[in-house]
Amino acid sequence: MPTPTATDTHLLTLTQWLSPAFPVGAFAYSHGIETAVHEGWITDAPTLERWLEDCLTDGSGRTDAIWLRLAFASDDPTTIDTMARAFAISAERLRESDRQGVSFVTTVNAVWKHDLPKLLLPVAVGRAARLTGLDPDATVALFLHSFVTNLVMAALRLSPIGQTAGQRVIANLQIACQDLCNSTRTASMEDIHSNAFLSDVSAMSHETLEHRLFQS
Repeated sequence: MPTPTATDTHLLTLTQWLSPAFPVGAFAYSHGIETAVHEGWITDAPTLERWLEDCLTDGSGRTDAIWLRLAFASDDPTTIDTMARAFAISAERLRESDRQGVSFVTTVNAVWKHDLPKLLLPVAVGRAARLTGLDPDATVALFLHSFVTNLVMAALRLSPIGQTAGQRVIANLQIACQDLCNSTRTASMEDIHSNAFLSDVSAMSHETLEHRLFQS
């Protein structure tokens, strides 16, 4: 399948799906960053960048990229979805991915006339990309970029990190997104794991955090 060009409508479709304007409610979730800011683990742009890079290379960013690719390649995305749910690190992480997935599926089915079942977000994006004839590499790369962007926006609301510093973090992590896209091309179910332990602990701890702005 050819890689989309700058004028390819497939690339524009991906940009639409993975933009902050797409109604999946990503603004409501911090993915555990709220806990990290509360505990003083994220205090500025450099600590945020290191946190997100670990999430990408060793945590949920990497895992979601693999689930997306497996869903894209599978004729039965519900089996992949069941496995992805079983691997969810915490109740809030599962709820975050489930609710965003439902919102994504609802909109894609209505606008692109697919018949997707309820799926976790990375599984839903992978399946929708296959049905729409999108390039899997472009889908993974933009999915990861969206992942980073949404979490930077959450950090901006929670900590004294400025807009310019936030954009610098996003730009600095572009290479990490592309490297992860490349490294997951041949990934299998056996490659699913998470070594971003502090991020996982933050997600678990957020379930009992008081005075929360975010749902995760």
